[in-house]
Amino acid sequence: MTATPSLSAPAPAAPAARPSPWREIGVFLATVAGLLTVTTSVAAAAGADVTRVDQAPPLVQALLFGQALIPLLAAVVARLVTARTLRRPGWGFRRPSWRSLGTAWLWALLPTLAAAGLLWATGLAGFAGGGLTPTVALGLTVLVLPYVVLALAEDVGWRGLLVQRLAEVAGPRAVVLVSGLAWALFHWPLVLFLGGAPAGVPVWFALACLTLGSTSLGAVLASMQLRWGIWPGVLAHAVLNALLYHVLAPLTADSGPTEWLSTETGAMGAVTLLLAALAWWRVAPLVRTPAGGTAAR
Repeated sequence: MTATPSLSAPAPAAPAARPSPWREIGVFLATVAGLLTVTTSVAAAAGADVTRVDQAPPLVQALLFGQALIPLLAAVVARLVTARTLRRPGWGFRRPSWRSLGTAWLWALLPTLAAAGLLWATGLAGFAGGGLTPTVALGLTVLVLPYVVLALAEDVGWRGLLVQRLAEVAGPRAVVLVSGLAWALFHWPLVLFLGGAPAGVPVWFALACLTLGSTSLGAVLASMQLRWGIWPGVLAHAVLNALLYHVLAPLTADSGPTEWLSTETGAMGAVTLLLAALAWWRVAPLVRTPAGGTAAR
């Protein structure tokens, strides 16, 4: 006798629906805001000044440097709360090509060096020849490596989660503006409460330049994320930081308007990043997908 299949046998389980991008984005941003508020409040209460971090107590130094880890921690929390696993794809970790890494390196290097050269040539900033030491060469190579760790911690959150998830449901302008502005706001407390505005420069001016520069940089890093995965953007981010702190800072002397123009809160840096982003957008744009999301062309 042939056995008859049981009518009560369970049907194959349907694949679990992917959690809403908006819920994951909301948890991520809320966690970032909470951790940032706590660490900034403690550091500000201790009188911390980001221009003299080395003079702060060890706990305050740990809090200030640890803020770079906040996006990573928030991304982990958001993923576990909404998907209950970290194994789901979407972070953008994949093997990059050498060409993409080289392109990212040059993009971070050339426009910023050109802007600094313009400031030196016009006298808007002095050239400090005494700062031309072997450390400058290391700032373009070996000293980039520590900044890769810090950039990765930030970019896992801002690009690996926020950009990737926004790109599923929003167009290019929304992806660029939301991720870039959120990233800029993340840095606002350093200027507002922890002494990040240069001496003599109004806080509103420093915030405006920081916001324009961060949004412009974020547009390019978002494009790199969606085009090549996370590593080229991490490298560009790290190279830019190492360039500012280990190359341009020791080679630049104040000549009067310098503080208004140089560094992350200066007008020249903001305009340079904006022009570089516009040029990048023309050669490597983001486009709207038929499903209403965003992808690299």
